[in-house]
Amino acid sequence: MTKKSLSQVEIKSADRGTVEAVFSTFDVVDKDGDVTRPGAFTDGEEVLISSYQHTSWGGALPVGKGKIRQTKSEAILEGQFFLDTTAGRDHFTVVKALAGRQQEWSYGFDVLDSEDGTFDGREVRFLKRLKVHEVSPVLVGAGVNTRTLAVKALTDQGYEPREAQRLAERTVAVSEYRAAIRPHESPVVRKAWDIADLELGDSIPDLRSVHAWCDPNGDPEQKSSYAFPHHHGPLAEANLRACLIGIAVLNGAKGAAVPDEDRRGVYNHLAAHLQDGDIDPPELRDSGDTGSLKFYEELDAVLAGVYSANNRAADVMALRATKGKTLAAGSILRLEMLEDELRKLRSRIDSPQDDAARELARFLRSLQNNQES
Repeated sequence: MTKKSLSQVEIKSADRGTVEAVFSTFDVVDKDGDVTRPGAFTDGEEVLISSYQHTSWGGALPVGKGKIRQTKSEAILEGQFFLDTTAGRDHFTVVKALAGRQQEWSYGFDVLDSEDGTFDGREVRFLKRLKVHEVSPVLVGAGVNTRTLAVKALTDQGYEPREAQRLAERTVAVSEYRAAIRPHESPVVRKAWDIADLELGDSIPDLRSVHAWCDPNGDPEQKSSYAFPHHHGPLAEANLRACLIGIAVLNGAKGAAVPDEDRRGVYNHLAAHLQDGDIDPPELRDSGDTGSLKFYEELDAVLAGVYSANNRAADVMALRATKGKTLAAGSILRLEMLEDELRKLRSRIDSPQDDAARELARFLRSLQNNQES
């Protein structure tokens, strides 16, 4: 039997003694050098909550029970302590007092299927199928990107879903806010993306809900520490165009640079949204890879470049307006050349079939926009 850890468990319902927490994030390297693959756990599998430090293996009575559910990016424990027993009440009291700050958990499992391989240049073990027996409060955890889910409990108490998510996020330790931000499920849209229209709050939960990365050396309370924005506001829809641009930046297009160890985490976040929108995400290229791009990768790089120029143009024109100047003739010439090249690109790939497909796509987008409005 093997043990792995999770942290930042929060109370779901104090009256019922229930907790809910993410205990495994898929496709990241944990502190044991393992990578847990999506589907490694069994949805609905029942597990025991062991007494402290897994001591139920030594004969102590279990203090609760729970079950496992999975999303595309993580595994979640829904647990309940036995409040009608002294040990269950004592354990829940401690967990409730320490939740969100110091309390960490560990789960015990058997490996049913695994294989060795390479992940982001590291030799790892891929955990493909696991049998979880129990979870237990412990002193030190080894999990990566684990955190509390308290939304259901808070909505049960009358909070609106968005406010509930903000309250849940506020319980996470500041140290957990840095580097790649874990993947999460969200509605997605394909409409135009303009960062100038972004409704951005100034709290850590709001900043995290919009971006995919926070500078490990930055202040998580400052907007300047964040990169890869892709939501239209705190807990709003994820923009698929912004996600494609973000992956293009990771693959070498102009944009924010992130440390090599964070690239996979940012990619996983953006790719999960694309998959939710039924778009196959481009592969994450190795850092420094200068090999030839596939056609769609080159289009993504152009998209990222035009997006960057769009943002720059807004700043340039605002500065020129304060000085009473217009756009320089050389810049206007380049814009005309860009428009000409885009028309040429469209003409070379146009066909009656492409026109029909494009009209269908426009029709479907219009239906989607009408539903959203």
